[in-house]
Amino acid sequence: MNEGDIAERLIEAYEIARNSSDQVGPKRLKAQAMPYLHSQADKNGWGSERLAEERKDFWESLSRTPTARQISEAEEAISWLALVKNEAERRCLSEWAYCMASKQFFKDVCFRMGIHPETGRRRKNRAIVSILFALGGNVLLHNKSCGNSLLHEEPETDYFADTITDPRQSNGITSWADDEAFQPFIAGAKHDFSWADKRNEQRRQRRAATLKKQAA
Repeated sequence: MNEGDIAERLIEAYEIARNSSDQVGPKRLKAQAMPYLHSQADKNGWGSERLAEERKDFWESLSRTPTARQISEAEEAISWLALVKNEAERRCLSEWAYCMASKQFFKDVCFRMGIHPETGRRRKNRAIVSILFALGGNVLLHNKSCGNSLLHEEPETDYFADTITDPRQSNGITSWADDEAFQPFIAGAKHDFSWADKRNEQRRQRRAATLKKQAA
């Protein structure tokens, strides 16, 4: 189990909690017109379309009812929140999972809590990491950077120090501007080359060729 699995389980738990609250039968009161069960005499004049719509709503409400296994898994996922010791991080994780399940915006919840959305996301991530450590999940890989979403000042080379050393401790070329980067790599190259001497030599050759043509 990793961080993504924990987040997915929590979102599914809140979705099941929302779906399990639906009831079979007349819908909840939304206006002053009180709902009631219609008799067969009332339904005789409705027509096939009205009856088909009522049957569709009834069967869809049954299909949304979670199974016993899903309810058990949802209760287990909700109990993971108790593993987070920090109350602020636990609340951010709970609000985030609820927003993901109910198609709401987590940033609106963060503003109501008086924090920035990025602060809420960081608290949520730290809460998931706390649950991951408590459950004994895959915490061996990159365990030094858990919960830290900021940029690092130095490159991370601690996990493969056997193959790559720290750039500040290396003796080789670390930048194109180093003095060693401009050392010649061709064997037998002349180190005292001068463009002024080269141009003077070309100028003498052209003058000698001109004098030779004039003498002829």
